[in-house]
Amino acid sequence: MISIVIPTYNSARFMPVLMESIFKQAVKDMEVIIVDDCSTDNTVELVSKYPTRVIVMEQNGGPSISRNRGVSEAKGDIIFFLDSDTELLDGSIQEVENYFKEKPDEECVIGICSTEALNPGFVPRYMAMFEYIHLIGQQYKKVSVFAPRCGAIKKELFQRVGGYDELYKGADVEDFELARRINKVSSIILNPKMMVKHEFADFERAIKIYFSRTVMWLYLFFREKQLDNAGPTSPSNGIAAMCAFFSFFSLLISPAFAFAKPLFWVLLAVYVFSNLHWWNFMRKEAGLLFALKSLGLNYFLGVEIMLSAAYGLITYPFSKKKTQG
Repeated sequence: MISIVIPTYNSARFMPVLMESIFKQAVKDMEVIIVDDCSTDNTVELVSKYPTRVIVMEQNGGPSISRNRGVSEAKGDIIFFLDSDTELLDGSIQEVENYFKEKPDEECVIGICSTEALNPGFVPRYMAMFEYIHLIGQQYKKVSVFAPRCGAIKKELFQRVGGYDELYKGADVEDFELARRINKVSSIILNPKMMVKHEFADFERAIKIYFSRTVMWLYLFFREKQLDNAGPTSPSNGIAAMCAFFSFFSLLISPAFAFAKPLFWVLLAVYVFSNLHWWNFMRKEAGLLFALKSLGLNYFLGVEIMLSAAYGLITYPFSKKKTQG
């Protein structure tokens, strides 16, 4: 049996689309569990109109606690996690069922986000396409990440590794941390036939998210000493971010130091070359102007990532997060 577990918090505007996308493709042996984290809108009222099991948390605790609670209440042997701000694309539930039937030895599989974001705008579309191109190359291979926006795992494995670390209160890097523990005892496979449309951040929110998650990911890296082989946190993007930052820094100091200007051009060339793969994909999919704007946004975010990493490096010795796990 498949238990679909969805944590919600003030998610009313997403629920009709998500619920319709789930129940129009329902398989025979499944249940949908909504774990509401003390919403103040009408999320619970909306989801109660559908054949769901609704669990209302006693106090707001964050998505890690909500997901763990949903799994503890689940009847199924397969847990299919979805985020509330998604739309499940056709055939995805059936693909989860088929995958575990055809590959009984596999224990964990993740899907992928569509190149089309659930919300409009340049930044959300860029982020959707950027994530897609950095995952699709690993299809049907082992990956180091687990995305609960569209990920399925055997309940026994989830409980064996201890579930989500509940010390993570927000949507931080709790999925990366869980993936580290899963990969120590099993494997995570990327299946592109499981797909969602996801809401991505606008520019202002993206700045905040990139800062906080860069810091938290760095704390996790210092503890686990493990890089990712897929997704936006893969090493190639780290190299691009460093080139963006140091080229920008070289440009700033070029009036005072003769070597800085040629260094700027060298670093900029390396930056562009390291990003050609995703840049060409965006150019073909969305046009030259979109791709050029994306390169500019990526450059800006690369500078921010390095500043965030510097902050994380300084604050790590004083952070309680380093002791998690």
